[in-house]
Amino acid sequence: MKRHHINLIYGLLVLAALCVAGPVRAAAPADAAPAAVPAQVAERAEAPFKPQLTYADKVLAEDTVWRGEVLVEGAVTVAPQATLTVEPGTVVRFRKSAGRDPLLLVQGRIVASGTKDDPIRFTSSFAAPAAGDWQGVTLLGSEKKNLLENCRIEGAQTGIEALFSNLTLKGVRGERSASGMRFQDALVVMEGGGASDCDTGLSFLNSEATLRNLNLVGNRLGISAHKSSIYLQDGSLAMNRSAFSADNCRLRLAGGAVLDNGRGVTLFECEGAVNGMKLARNSDYGISLTGSRVRVSGNLIIGNGDQGVLVFDGAGVAWDNVISGNAGHDIYNAGSEEFRAPGNFWGETGPRVFDNGGRGKVGIAPQLKSPPVPPGQ
Repeated sequence: MKRHHINLIYGLLVLAALCVAGPVRAAAPADAAPAAVPAQVAERAEAPFKPQLTYADKVLAEDTVWRGEVLVEGAVTVAPQATLTVEPGTVVRFRKSAGRDPLLLVQGRIVASGTKDDPIRFTSSFAAPAAGDWQGVTLLGSEKKNLLENCRIEGAQTGIEALFSNLTLKGVRGERSASGMRFQDALVVMEGGGASDCDTGLSFLNSEATLRNLNLVGNRLGISAHKSSIYLQDGSLAMNRSAFSADNCRLRLAGGAVLDNGRGVTLFECEGAVNGMKLARNSDYGISLTGSRVRVSGNLIIGNGDQGVLVFDGAGVAWDNVISGNAGHDIYNAGSEEFRAPGNFWGETGPRVFDNGGRGKVGIAPQLKSPPVPPGQ
């Protein structure tokens, strides 16, 4: 009897201990992977706003004016005979509805003229826009006098896409988008503005573009051009993985700076000129030429992490430059043709040249004894 009483007390103590410790689980093998923890998806906060106008799918068949706050939840189309005017300080927000990507499609004309004090914003409904929140502003077959001035376009798949259209942009920036701006078979004039925090800042295909005083910073690819005519004056391209890449283009790059990028200027089968630029502190190279009949003159090509000038043939020529202090070589000829680089200044230590084991000579005579251009220009 005493034994049963003792066993009962022991059993009650064990039960109490199990209740405190929680349920007993089988021990996991020593090499077992830790249990998966369900991912916590943070909800994105919407920006507070009270729209004066709200659109789902809508065709603007008559001239229309937007002001204040506007909400777009579908595809808004500006008909060929109509003009959309967006007043200074207007905020146009795009919000997905029923799984549809909202967008603004312009077949007529758009005039969005903000000011520096009251810019216009085309953005998503979220407080912190992210690439792909909405589709973007698309100009389709519009050869009218389209104008965007002092506008910020953010959180889109493609901020501005101009297809077979004419467009003037002044102080317009594409930010936090998959593609800041894309131009195909377009005639573009762009002054000020640029793109940042995009996969591709500006993209040109079969287009003609005059670009002045642009700022491209923090993109995977700053400017990409294919079969286009590009005039870039006094541009600033910094901290992009690749600053400027062009193939089969006619181009002139004049003035400005390409600094602190991964790759600097990359030209493939292009023709034209690169002059008066500062190509410095890029981790790979300052400029690369492949099959490009390009005049490289009056530039500062200094302090790049690997090569100053990387060439694969003798199609281009470099003269009147300062080429020095590049960590790998000042000129690296990876091809089998002679690359001509007469009349350059190579710094106090002289040129550092790679000639591909004698197969790709670099002609450097005569050498300048002093810089042909002042530093910083």
